[in-house]
Amino acid sequence: MNKFGTSIAFLLVGFFIIGCVSTQPTSTASKSYSEDLSQHRPTVDTTFEMEAEKSSFRRTSDDFDPNADVTELLNKKLDTLAKNNKEIRYVNGYSIQVFSGSSSSEAYAARDTARVVLPEIRTDVEYKQPIYKVRVGRFTERLEVQRTLLKLKPKFPDAISVPQRIYIN
Repeated sequence: MNKFGTSIAFLLVGFFIIGCVSTQPTSTASKSYSEDLSQHRPTVDTTFEMEAEKSSFRRTSDDFDPNADVTELLNKKLDTLAKNNKEIRYVNGYSIQVFSGSSSSEAYAARDTARVVLPEIRTDVEYKQPIYKVRVGRFTERLEVQRTLLKLKPKFPDAISVPQRIYIN
């Protein structure tokens, strides 16, 4: 076993010595490579474009008479749609509830604080016996609710978004 370990040690030392021997430096400055590749460049066929300009794809005449006029049918459909839209009285949306409790003074204080934080957004106090609810805004998009909720969270950490019907005047 001792002879085996010694021979491996000599072998490793030999590889180390051979690996450390410097080789002759090669000079790349004397050898420069150049090759003309212009023969491999693709060429563009322009005859197709010229033929397309000469012949028009769609030929029209001045006395073109349409035989299928859809204006009357379209006007009927638009009138029906407008009538149906007038019958819609509400849309489903969202509001932010910042307070819910039985104290009217706390509810109105919460309303005043919400008006200070967001003066441009409508704030309402709802009373359904025996609970007061303070709701901020009327939103149709969930993203708008989240943005506004982030502004209200520092003053109202318990504020939540609630679904609400928004009545249209």
